[in-house]
Amino acid sequence: MVTTRERQRLETAATVLSAADTLFLTRGFAQTTIREIAEACGVSVGTVMAVGDKDALLVAVLDERIRQVHTQRSESQSSDDGLDHVESISRRLEPFVALFTSHPALAREYASILVGGDHRSVVFTELALLLIQEVSVILIASGCTTEERATTIAEAVYFAYIGRLFTWPTDADDDAGRLGQELRRLIAIISTDEEFPS
Repeated sequence: MVTTRERQRLETAATVLSAADTLFLTRGFAQTTIREIAEACGVSVGTVMAVGDKDALLVAVLDERIRQVHTQRSESQSSDDGLDHVESISRRLEPFVALFTSHPALAREYASILVGGDHRSVVFTELALLLIQEVSVILIASGCTTEERATTIAEAVYFAYIGRLFTWPTDADDDAGRLGQELRRLIAIISTDEEFPS
């Protein structure tokens, strides 16, 4: 049973994260201060810091967005009938591409924080495993690789996707569309390479 104190703590954390989310989107991560987050939700700086430092708040905010996209994607997953493996894999990645290209500066900050190693993303780690598994199943079902090689190729596809996602230039009008095309090209190259090591 959740105590009243625990419920209040969770509600306060949710309020802090909501304020941080709004400020990060409207002002930018670098320009937002902990004090502004505290003022926006009517709590002390210490209360905000109890939820997390600025980096931890961004990780929590984007983790929640990733979780929501994953849930929506799972609920609306349609059949891959008639699609080749490149298109099937691309469809699995499209919602995440749209999320990260809609907020490229925050996506880069998020990646930088995770690479720094001081903060972890459970959601991002769990999602990586799920996506690799999904890609493996698609590769095997399409007949373009064996079960023994599928996980290795799926991991290569996943890391190529992550690398492009976090390094994609953001000066184009159709970032999601162009990035989607680039990912299709990479998926095709990686998944059809007969010399790819197992």
